[in-house]
Amino acid sequence: MAKTWSFELDTFQKKAILKLEEHANVLVAAHTSAGKTVVAEYAIALSKRHMTRSIYTSPIKALSNQKYRDFRETFGDVGLITGDFQVNQTAQCLIMTTEILRSMLYCGSEVIRDLEYVVFDEVHYLNDSERGHVWEEVLILLPDHVSIVMLSATIPNTLDFANWVGATKKKKVYVVSTLKRPVPLQHYLYTGSKTGLFLIVEEAGKFIESGYDLAHTVKQTQKKQKAKYGSKEGKAHLTPKQEATIWTVFVAQLRKEDKLPAVAFTLSRHRCDQNARNLTTVDLTTGSEKSFIHRFFNKSIQNLKEPDRALPQVVALQDLLMRGIGVHHSGILPILKEIVEMLFQEGLVKLLFATETFAMGVNMPARTVLFDSIKKFDGCDVRTLLPAEYIQMAGRAGRRGLDKTGTVIIMCKVDVPGMKELENMMLVRS
Repeated sequence: MAKTWSFELDTFQKKAILKLEEHANVLVAAHTSAGKTVVAEYAIALSKRHMTRSIYTSPIKALSNQKYRDFRETFGDVGLITGDFQVNQTAQCLIMTTEILRSMLYCGSEVIRDLEYVVFDEVHYLNDSERGHVWEEVLILLPDHVSIVMLSATIPNTLDFANWVGATKKKKVYVVSTLKRPVPLQHYLYTGSKTGLFLIVEEAGKFIESGYDLAHTVKQTQKKQKAKYGSKEGKAHLTPKQEATIWTVFVAQLRKEDKLPAVAFTLSRHRCDQNARNLTTVDLTTGSEKSFIHRFFNKSIQNLKEPDRALPQVVALQDLLMRGIGVHHSGILPILKEIVEMLFQEGLVKLLFATETFAMGVNMPARTVLFDSIKKFDGCDVRTLLPAEYIQMAGRAGRRGLDKTGTVIIMCKVDVPGMKELENMMLVRS
């Protein structure tokens, strides 16, 4: 074998590796945290053994940066090419965004000549209305001698997709999939009271109507009590003070029940920042952790110019990180995002407010995943999350080898979503 691991491989991993040895095109469909990266690592190890080149592509820079750090430790000769960074561009293994690979194919880069394997992480991006054409173009333009390895947790109709790629490349694509989740998930609704956690989807994936009914009844009772004391019943939005109170109480409850670290998916950058700012009284780190974070942060920003180190975003994020709270979205400076990612991996960020890009393959599972809301603005309308979007984010809950189950909590601040709406989002693959 070109590479071995310290643990026993799962059946789907062994099957995919056998196909890679045969130089076949492979599509791996498996849950988040199931171990798809093992297949990518084997493709890179094979190209290293053959003294050829491999390329690992991802849809977002955060994932590219993380894979660069991981693969550099494993393989040594690894380069990174994104819009922000170009490191070791002649390396045997190159990590890049899919757009960069498309540019290389268009201009006939020398890299392509020695290329043996291309790994497409999060290949379901091909369905994306804005960027999907980039994946199509790259698949079409790749030379016949290149083997394709595609990874996804949420790709719908895998066989149809594999047949399309196979027909395009005139070479069969082998589908390797598993329905097994390494860490099963439990899904809850949170209504805001001390006893406000209600289980609605159990580990086996069954929807529990009695749990939903209880949550709905509690929420209605809360609304009636508020109306009785002068609050406007059915008010669609909470005041910033109410939001801050809800988060402070909820985080204290999560800490008490040992549900941290948690990723709170907040589907707007502004709300990410606002939620983090609301937690002025919350402190989740010990004295020794604060000391480490302080040293690590200051060392990491040394390369910034003196005035840049005093930027409001840098100062604000350092204060949050010292208290174990992080923020991760596209408006954060790349160097700060990397600091947040590394501290989260070390277990020093206990609560991370993130937009959904954080769920795109970045291997940073938490014990708990929170949804600030299940509604998102998609550029045209405000809509409920699609099943694939929900599964991708919820899949970050549960750390393999650390947690028996992962906890997913939907916060019901004003109302409990409709039962059918929840069932369709949680249990239907799209």
